[in-house]
Amino acid sequence: MASDLEPRIAVSSETEHRGAGRGADSGSESDEGVLRAKYADYCSAQITEVFLSLADERIYEIVEEEARKQEIGPGELGFKAMVRLATKRLRESVPLPDFETWRSDYETAPEQYEKYLMGLWRQRSEEDAREAD
Repeated sequence: MASDLEPRIAVSSETEHRGAGRGADSGSESDEGVLRAKYADYCSAQITEVFLSLADERIYEIVEEEARKQEIGPGELGFKAMVRLATKRLRESVPLPDFETWRSDYETAPEQYEKYLMGLWRQRSEEDAREAD
């Protein structure tokens, strides 16, 4: 079942310690916030790619399975609730790196990840900066 949920992830399987990459020495909270926002953006993009690649029938199967798990009748669900249930399942099924692994890979070769970002990180880091003021 997981084979139809596999994303095209550009994450290195290497987990050994790497030398300091770009931004590794900048310990500022804003840099950390930007990296976390980019990580969330990357993960969202991967899940979105998988979601959009699924056949409609498979999406409805996923929704029905999740609804049964939560003891909700599928007929009671609106569109947004269906998307939430499908997204929840994909978050559990799609293999994504943890933040530290992603950060290490990103700092080593950011160009490999930039193409996967949807731009959501900009809004999130701006919101974080406003909250810090």
